[in-house]
Amino acid sequence: MSDQWQWLFLEPIDVWFFRDNKPFTAAQNFVARSVFPPSPQTVLGALRTAHLEQSGVNWAKFGRGEVQTEVGTPDSLNGFAIQAPFVARYLNGKVERLFPAPLDLLHSKETGAYSLLKPASALSWHTNKPFDDWRPLEGGGTGFKEAEGWLSESQFLDYLDRKAALGKLHASNVIFEREGRVGLALDYSRRANRGGHFYHAEFIRMREGFGLLAGVNKPLFAEHGVLNLGGESRSAYYRRLKPEHAPQSLHRYKQGNVRVILLTPAYFSGGWQPKSGDWSPWVGKGKLVSLAIGKPQPLSGWDVARNRARPLYNYLPAGSVFFFEGAELTGKSFTETPNGALDHGASGFGMFATGTW
Repeated sequence: MSDQWQWLFLEPIDVWFFRDNKPFTAAQNFVARSVFPPSPQTVLGALRTAHLEQSGVNWAKFGRGEVQTEVGTPDSLNGFAIQAPFVARYLNGKVERLFPAPLDLLHSKETGAYSLLKPASALSWHTNKPFDDWRPLEGGGTGFKEAEGWLSESQFLDYLDRKAALGKLHASNVIFEREGRVGLALDYSRRANRGGHFYHAEFIRMREGFGLLAGVNKPLFAEHGVLNLGGESRSAYYRRLKPEHAPQSLHRYKQGNVRVILLTPAYFSGGWQPKSGDWSPWVGKGKLVSLAIGKPQPLSGWDVARNRARPLYNYLPAGSVFFFEGAELTGKSFTETPNGALDHGASGFGMFATGTW
C-alpha cells in the first residue's frame, strides 16, 4: 500500500451503536439493533466530520456547498479516500486484521475439516441467459455447512491460497458482544423524561484490544485523538499507526482463474451485477462463471451537513465471492456508485481480496 496512506486504529471509549435500517421510535414494541461491523459510509462520515470540526468549518456554508475542504463537500470528496472498516486487534503498536468467513468456505463440525467451493470442471446441463456457461459450485459433502467465525490475517492468506488446514476460527464473542440497554426518551423543553417513551437498544461492546482499522489517503490526523463514531453520541479513541506497521495489500492474484472476495459491502445497479452485465471495468475480458453471495444488506446513513437521511440501497455483503475465468484485474474497487452518491470506491465500498480457484 502507498506510503501516503495514514492508518488509524479506532477503539471505543464505552460502547458503540451502529443502527440497522429499521425505523425506531421510543414507545414502539421492538429493539433498535446494531450492525457490526459498521458500513464504510459510517466510518467515512465519522472521519470527515472529525477533520471538519478540527478545522473549524462553518457548517452552514459547508452544507450549502460554499466551502471546499480537504475532505470535499457534501456532494464530493475532493480526492479524499478511505479504506475501512477492518475489524482488527491492536497489540504493541501493531494491528492484525480479522475477516468474516467468506461464503465459499465450508466447515464440518464433526471432523473439524474445511473445504472450499469451486466451479465444476464441466457442465452436465445447459443454462439460459443471463447464466450462459455458468458452472455449479462443488465441494464439501455430507456434514459440511458454511463456516462461521472470523479468520485471522494468517488464516485468511492461507484461505486465499486455497489451503484448507486453517485451524479454529475466532468466534464473534471473542471479538465483541451485543449488550442490551434500556432508557427513556427525553423532553428537552422540560429537561425530564417523556412519559410512555421507554426504549430498548442493542449496543456493541468490543473485547479488550479489539477495534476498527481505517486508512485515509491524506495526512489529516494527529498522532492520537477522539472522534464521534456511530449513533447515540458514542465516541472512539484513535491512534495513528507507524508507517512500518501499515497493513499489506491483499491483491494476491490478478490474472487467470480468480475469485474476488468482498471485504466491504458493494453496490451494483443490477443487484448482484452491473445492470449491463459488463464486468470489463473490473476484470477486463474475464468471464463470471459462478458466485456465492449473501443476503442483500440494506444501507443508508445520515447526512450531517444537511441534517437528513441518505437514500436506502441494497448492497452485497462482505464475504461474498465471485469466480472469474480468464480475468485481468484492473484494480478498480469492486463496486458501482448509486446516482447522486459519493464515489463508492473512494468511500471504502467494494474493497476486495483475490484468490485462485
